[in-house]
Amino acid sequence: MSTELARLMKLEGISQSGLSRATGVPQPTINRILSQVTQDPRRDSMISIANYFGVPLESLYSSSTAQKTSKKDPKAVEDIFNRILGLSKAERKTLFSQVTERLNED
Repeated sequence: MSTELARLMKLEGISQSGLSRATGVPQPTINRILSQVTQDPRRDSMISIANYFGVPLESLYSSSTAQKTSKKDPKAVEDIFNRILGLSKAERKTLFSQVTERLNED
């Protein structure tokens, strides 16, 4: 979890305090996640972080799963579909809103 979060923060060029301001997740919480003091952070904190980076929540928990799923993997779409089914109605609504916004950015 901390490895993937650190990677995303580096790619985005955002500090712990910047991520805290952008997500509403307290900076000490972000620090504890990155330093692996907190092994099981609150779901709402992780959802806020995932939404900020525009990544699936699960990718923050297991970067190896995200890296193994490729565009050529025929089960990738099925896996994504099953993950979407596992989301709450509110989470799906948020996800589809984000997808629509991203696809319409061009």
